[in-house]
Amino acid sequence: MINSEIRMIKILYRYSSFLLALILIAACSELNTDIPPAPKVNTHGDSDSLYSPTSPNYHVKTIADSPNGWDDCKECHAADFSGGPSGAACNGCHPGIGAHQTGYLDPSSKGFHGNFIRNNGWDMISCHSCHGPKYAGKVAVPDYTIPGCIDCHTYYGGPENCTTCHGSSTSNAPPRDLDGNTSNTSRGVGAHQAHLGANVNGKSLTCNDCHVVPGGVYSHGHIDSDNRAEIIFYSTIANIITNDESSPSVPIDPNQPTYIPAPVYNPADLTCANTYCHGYFKNGNVDNKPIWNDPSTSQCGSCHGDGSNPLPKTQSQGGNHPGSNNCSVCHGGVVDATQKIINPSKHIDGLLNLFGNDIKY
Repeated sequence: MINSEIRMIKILYRYSSFLLALILIAACSELNTDIPPAPKVNTHGDSDSLYSPTSPNYHVKTIADSPNGWDDCKECHAADFSGGPSGAACNGCHPGIGAHQTGYLDPSSKGFHGNFIRNNGWDMISCHSCHGPKYAGKVAVPDYTIPGCIDCHTYYGGPENCTTCHGSSTSNAPPRDLDGNTSNTSRGVGAHQAHLGANVNGKSLTCNDCHVVPGGVYSHGHIDSDNRAEIIFYSTIANIITNDESSPSVPIDPNQPTYIPAPVYNPADLTCANTYCHGYFKNGNVDNKPIWNDPSTSQCGSCHGDGSNPLPKTQSQGGNHPGSNNCSVCHGGVVDATQKIINPSKHIDGLLNLFGNDIKY
């Protein structure tokens, strides 16, 4: 009896897949072609009302009335509004809308609006269509105004202010740089503040001493492919001539040449050379090449003499400076007995402060 049952089970198991196939074929033998087409879904009404500000179906009003705002739009038009399953891209009419992806207010997010703007060549003109030419927002429909960029970008010019991309609330110059770096060892930060208002070692410079300062964000030459500022030494201080026999009342050392600086910046190794402000002067370290992002190359003494100490070149070194390094005895208006600069405005200013008098040399 048991053997018969086992035999029956084996037979059923062997032919079960065949029987199942027959059942499926029988069920599908007649294709139903009588299925009605899927209804067309139109969230926005007809195309005329979709773009008409006076229509209740106006697409901006749909956004204004939704508690989710344009997050609802992303379900059909994609997270970057490029079309998605709807096939209708919002950025055709609103080229800057891609700046408002998920996380657009979070600087740490991939969707941060600053990343979108940077990836589009810093073009903020596309924002005008929704936020207005002054970024103050626009009345889109009655009782709904598109917010302005200046709600967050409160400085003059709104998002076109220099400090939106570089600098801080106290300076247009880095830190921070375009990549968000704040360390002075970063190429984009370097010695900016050491040369500008925070200069504690010498006369403060301005941006246009070394750069062509643009009149606006879209000025010619401001934004280019490498995102680096060109260095052009307009600075009077960088080009000051010393030991110039053509200048009246200058104590000339006939054993030294006239020192005419020819400032140059090397973008490969980030060095400045042949500048008055870093040693190209009488009794100075004319071979000095400080590195922009290495503060150790611009310590006190690097510009004077042979660069090994603050003492300018003495007669044995080809100069005419006295051998004493008690700087404050002769230059007390600039430096104290500990060799600390006490009046930066009179140091690296093109003049020699000698016994309280500022003279050419």
